[in-house]
Amino acid sequence: MNILTRKKLEDLINKEEELCVSMYFPTFRMGADIKQNPIRLKQRIREAEDKLFKMGLDKSEVKHILTSASNLIDETVFWQNQTEGLAIFLTSENMNYYHLPFEVEEQTIVSNKFYTKPLFPLFTGDGQYLILALSKNEMRLFKASRQMVKEIRMEEAPRSIHDMQVDNDPRTNLTIKTANPKGGTNELVYNSVTQGQGNENDFERNELIRYFRAIDESLNKLYKGDEIPLILAGVEYLIPIYKEISNYPNIVDEFIKGNPEILYGDDLQKMAWSIIEPKFLKIQELAEDKYRQYSGQKNNLFSNSLKKILFQAYNGQVETLFIAKGVSRWGSFDPETNKIEFHEEQRTENEDLMERVATLTISRGGTVYILDEDKVPDGKSIVAVLRY
Repeated sequence: MNILTRKKLEDLINKEEELCVSMYFPTFRMGADIKQNPIRLKQRIREAEDKLFKMGLDKSEVKHILTSASNLIDETVFWQNQTEGLAIFLTSENMNYYHLPFEVEEQTIVSNKFYTKPLFPLFTGDGQYLILALSKNEMRLFKASRQMVKEIRMEEAPRSIHDMQVDNDPRTNLTIKTANPKGGTNELVYNSVTQGQGNENDFERNELIRYFRAIDESLNKLYKGDEIPLILAGVEYLIPIYKEISNYPNIVDEFIKGNPEILYGDDLQKMAWSIIEPKFLKIQELAEDKYRQYSGQKNNLFSNSLKKILFQAYNGQVETLFIAKGVSRWGSFDPETNKIEFHEEQRTENEDLMERVATLTISRGGTVYILDEDKVPDGKSIVAVLRY
């Protein structure tokens, strides 16, 4: 299952071609209603066709762009593995799609950039986190948010300690060569922890280190460049061993205690959310407090005008952006000429400037929060905390 990461979001944000088609629609996970999923995709494809024809493309050009999406319509297995929403991104050469853990409004946007604003809630206070369930008999990795949990297969990682092969890792073994009376040498392999003492407990610890290191290397490879919070689940003596060897950059201190083998993904998600939610909320509250402090001081480190924030985000000044959910402002922004135009409605040649300012913020390392309109500070639809 394709799950969106921050790195993949940044790739979408930075993609710019003559024609970029973005499709969003809610999907059903189970039951008879899953038959509605391909029907909704057909509707989005028809809307994209209409928009592309109006732009002057001929039938063969339109078919070339939309064929990969059309091919999904009859993919039975694809529709049996859905979440709450689906996002599809098309160019004349490529298609990417991502399963979303929340419902999205049905819409099709054709522009020279992908429309990514509906994805932003994944990277705010309801954002994504990982759960790594550890036991000797079974390892499972989940990606989760407030609304969903999905198991992620790490193809290169061992599923249990029993999957481990003979230890050839020089970090956990020390090979000593001794003289052989018949000629040549004998190789005695000593455990780097026990130093050959043969202690059973130390041997088990070393096997766990090998097992956890293999898991950790696969995890870091899979999420290289991301810093999604990781919550561990396992019996208490295993957790410090994993933390000791791990190179993952964002392991949460608190963990889910007990044997995770007896827990379903939904159980782990609920227990993990109780750990991570206060951390998400605390970060957001601190950002809101900073905005109120700066705006109260009337200094130059806050902004509440879309026109100003667009230029500030382009220049990398925006540290934190708060925008109202569901609010769009259509127009055009040309940073090279310092020109901004606002339009009454969506056109093929314009863009959602609320999305543009958010993508600029994210691509320059800032944080974006999508809030209910009445929760945005100062009663505005957009405000920002500035770095300078």
